[in-house]
Amino acid sequence: MIVWLAIICAGILTFAARFLTLSHLMPKTLPIWLQLAMKFVPVSVLTAIIVPAIFISPETGTLIIQDNLRIGAAIIAIIVAYYTRSTVATIISGLCVIWLLTFWQ
Repeated sequence: MIVWLAIICAGILTFAARFLTLSHLMPKTLPIWLQLAMKFVPVSVLTAIIVPAIFISPETGTLIIQDNLRIGAAIIAIIVAYYTRSTVATIISGLCVIWLLTFWQ
């Protein structure tokens, strides 16, 4: 019974969030302070996804600093991203570096 209640509540909240943004009940523009805060959302979400993928071992779930090939690939990918501003170039450079480091090891 509690599971069904949780599912129904989650459905109602999801519907309300979608409905309110598409209806005339909400203002058409967001306040300036919220617009400024929203600029940091992509960076914080991507950081929360990428940093554990670099530093945490998928096999053991422990933090790995020494002999971690992903750190070198991440540094090169960051440099490429900074200079090219290209997602494709960043992904390709990071993958190539990790493949080369794995081959040389």
